Amino acid sequence: MIVVRYCLVSVIILGAFSLIGCKKDSGLSETEQQLIALQNDGKNWILGSNRILKDGVDVTDRFLGFKLSIGNKTYTTQNGIIPVWAPSGTWDFQDDNPQLLLRDDGVVINVSLVSGNLTLTFVADAVPFGGRKRSVSGEYQFQLVSE
Repeated sequence: MIVVRYCLVSVIILGAFSLIGCKKDSGLSETEQQLIALQNDGKNWILGSNRILKDGVDVTDRFLGFKLSIGNKTYTTQNGIIPVWAPSGTWDFQDDNPQLLLRDDGVVINVSLVSGNLTLTFVADAVPFGGRKRSVSGEYQFQLVSE
């Protein structure tokens, strides 16, 4: 009788641990979760007290008032510099990787979204209208927060 009771208690405890250890499945893939997070409840991503780096040098003053709005595979910007940021465009996850965005102009953006801080790192390498290639080409890092 003691053996049966011991086995029954063991089964109940193991069953409880297996239920406790189960994660709730949101039913969304990592890319779907990232898409929702990037959309930021319809709010813009802005500089706040953060900055923008180009090749490790602070160029925030070139993007004063910068805003990025991310929609369902679309984006719009204010105060971006072409070809760094077009006023609007489309994007998709590259190879279903939630940390890599591919813009419609072929630019691949590395995405880090931690505690409400969005960091976008990418290389702009195109000649803008007027031929200022050297002044805009380089690796950019945009450090943004929710508006």
